[in-house]
Amino acid sequence: MRQRRQRRDKIARLISWGHWFTFFNILIALAIGTLYIEAAETPATFLGGIYMVISWLGHFAFLPFILFILLIFPFCLIIPYSRVLRGISTLVASFGLIALVADALFFRQYGYHLNTYSLSQLALDAETAFTGASFVLLLSMLLLFVVLLVFELALANIAWKRLDRLRAHHWGASFSAVFMLCFLSSHSIHIWADAVFYTPITKQDDLFPVSYPTTARTLMSKQGWLAEERLQATDKLLRETSSIELKYPTRPLMCARLPQHRNTLFVVFNHLTAAQQQQLEQNLPGLQNYTSPVLGQTSTQAGVFEVLYGLADIYAPPVMKTEQMPAYWRQLNDYQVQFEIQGDTAAFAVPEYLLKQTSSGYRTRIDLVFSTSVDAELLARIEQALVAEQQVVITALTPNQALDHDAESYAMTRLQVPLYHSPTLNIQPQDVVILTDLMPTVVNGYMNCSDGVRAYATGRNIAEPNAREFPVMTSFGRDLVIYDSQTTSIISSGGTMRSFDNITFEPRPNVSPATPVLVDGLKHLQRFSRKSDE
Repeated sequence: MRQRRQRRDKIARLISWGHWFTFFNILIALAIGTLYIEAAETPATFLGGIYMVISWLGHFAFLPFILFILLIFPFCLIIPYSRVLRGISTLVASFGLIALVADALFFRQYGYHLNTYSLSQLALDAETAFTGASFVLLLSMLLLFVVLLVFELALANIAWKRLDRLRAHHWGASFSAVFMLCFLSSHSIHIWADAVFYTPITKQDDLFPVSYPTTARTLMSKQGWLAEERLQATDKLLRETSSIELKYPTRPLMCARLPQHRNTLFVVFNHLTAAQQQQLEQNLPGLQNYTSPVLGQTSTQAGVFEVLYGLADIYAPPVMKTEQMPAYWRQLNDYQVQFEIQGDTAAFAVPEYLLKQTSSGYRTRIDLVFSTSVDAELLARIEQALVAEQQVVITALTPNQALDHDAESYAMTRLQVPLYHSPTLNIQPQDVVILTDLMPTVVNGYMNCSDGVRAYATGRNIAEPNAREFPVMTSFGRDLVIYDSQTTSIISSGGTMRSFDNITFEPRPNVSPATPVLVDGLKHLQRFSRKSDE
């Protein structure tokens, strides 16, 4: 009995030491966290500033605490030996702090948090400064880790020797209560901000590392909380969609090159008749016919834009006005992948500024060929690409049938276009595919960005399973269309909404997309608009 009591007292003492050791590391983490705040843009409102402070207190208190719960507390129970526990705790704290310091310094320089792609970019940028800079950088981080290790060991020993004196103070519980209150308050405030699109708060979502603020989403919609505020915010987003101030890309791309050496032949027709499709299938048996529905555009020009940029066509006017190149072109060029537009560009009204790109002569290339007919020369070129095991993509921009520009013209069955591809291009079945998805899928085979294809496109990478699940929102001119499994809803630029059945085309006046669906779709489409950051 006595031994059990002594063991229990020993474990209690170790847990108490762990609490104080964690508390001191919380203070250190908070100090490092100020580097993020200093690098961040000053919030535009008082409430935004208050949220930043309480989020800083709550988040950087939570990180050491969760490490204590997951990695230190179990050892207090399993291995109740102070020296072993102090050694393990020192290592855990040192690794955690060095990771936090490295991420903070990287964030101040690039505006991103550390990941596998950003590490490779960091090493590349260091080598451009001078040869061996990446080694010096690594050596510096190792030296800093040793310093932190010695400091943490000293801190652990001091806390253990003075534990009785520390336990005599009762302000530890008060600090814990403050940190917990800040953590809960920051998430509660963020729920409200997400519900009403209060951007001075929501734009801070990526400020701190491993931060996942709680959002409103379906909880607010189901309970009906803040319904009026959310409706007003949705109307505001709809109005902003009609006049986009371009911010493309939202920040410099942070990508890593992939070991892709296959060339890509991307053939685009204005439309493909049933006879032309039969001709392709008979002459090119190596092609695979993609079976998921692929939606074209209502105009050739809009289709050209969506294929080239991977952006919804609501961005076409500001992009064309500023003559901005596709964001991924520069990265491909840096990775020695040549992108070239060929074929009957005049018939497709391809902008002249896109044709001025000079040939770079790289061995790996992506050829985008525009054609109005299936002729023998083009068939031979596609056959040659298939034999060489290149990636081949063939599609059309608009459907065969004439569109009456009524609501039913946006029906999936009327907008479908064919999509053929080579076996070397791995694409997965989806609920529906849009033209904006095709080029990002191809480009993603040559490079991988920290934000995936979201870094430069509104399209999805359909090489990933379930990348395009219902409901799906896209744009046709100034109209927004939401496709669901049973209904299609059209939102005009004025904000009026019409819905109809996907099979019978019968109007569904009492059916409208759920608020979170509408909100998330609008926010996704507006990611490259300056107003979304205000």
